[in-house]
Amino acid sequence: MKIHVNRIPVEGLHEEAMYDPRTLDIDRFDVHLENPITVSSFITKVERELVVDVEISCQIRLVCARCLGSFESSLHTSATLNYQVMPTDTVDITDDIRQEIILAYPMIPVCQQGCKGLCSVCGQNLNQEILPHKCSGKISD
Repeated sequence: MKIHVNRIPVEGLHEEAMYDPRTLDIDRFDVHLENPITVSSFITKVERELVVDVEISCQIRLVCARCLGSFESSLHTSATLNYQVMPTDTVDITDDIRQEIILAYPMIPVCQQGCKGLCSVCGQNLNQEILPHKCSGKISD
């Protein structure tokens, strides 16, 4: 999103933008964005300072840290971005939006609060008890 400082009215400006996640290079091995990212912003200018309040929303696909299963979640974050500007400046906030999204990623994604993870011996997903888990739980030599 590019902001032209000289186009900001005294009362501020509301802007909406959609980002294609592929252009932001924000995928990780355990976090994938496939749907557009929505950014809603309110931009104000006070003398030589530009203040941008942003609300960011998107759907993300995560890999559970316990069971390695894939699941979807919503990511919602907000931030206030400040820039020192001159009246004729154009400010591109795309990189700051990218950084805010990455900072909002969960540190340890878990598919559900009670996720049982994987069996440490045979690797079966303990959440999927289609068949009873018959592993003895002992590692044989």
